[in-house]
Amino acid sequence: MWAVLLLMSGLVIGCAILYGVEQPTTHYAIVATMGVLVAANLYLVLELATPFVGEIATSPEPLRDVVQVLSQSRA
Repeated sequence: MWAVLLLMSGLVIGCAILYGVEQPTTHYAIVATMGVLVAANLYLVLELATPFVGEIATSPEPLRDVVQVLSQSRA
């Protein structure tokens, strides 16, 4: 999945560089905007990949409670 994400990010930025507009200022703005979007997506993937670690962490207790309730209803 990481390989696909990185490949697609490179392709998006590469297309922005290759298929640019004639005005350099607009071209640089498009490339910079796409670069920021790709960086934000990579950051989100890294942050959301580990929900139980970090500054804003969640506890696995609610999930365990749901599993326990569902296990009892089957028995």
